Amino acid sequence: MLERDQRPQPVGEFQDPDAWMEACEVFGEDGALSRLRIFCKELADHLDRIENARPGNAALRDMAHRAAGRAGMFGFLALASASADLDEAARHDRGVALALERWMQQAQRVAKAVPE
Repeated sequence: MLERDQRPQPVGEFQDPDAWMEACEVFGEDGALSRLRIFCKELADHLDRIENARPGNAALRDMAHRAAGRAGMFGFLALASASADLDEAARHDRGVALALERWMQQAQRVAKAVPE
């Protein structure tokens, strides 16, 4: 177990440091950062797709489901929660616009937090 001062630092002030440390223990710090960059690129792609193509509920559910797990793994708990809410809203076709707006805010926040 790493000492507190040796722990990998979160990339964003809104990132759970314990979850980030676990990801770094599993993948190594460089591996975790590489995977996080890929995730952020995918988030940016999803955001572009949403703005340009207005995907249907099935596509939103798929996107939200994939984002939820990885956001949680990397410690972005607000994005993980917003992803779960979007998945649920799209599944029941209720409150999709509000859930999508929240998801987009969190996804933009995470995508901008990670250094390239």
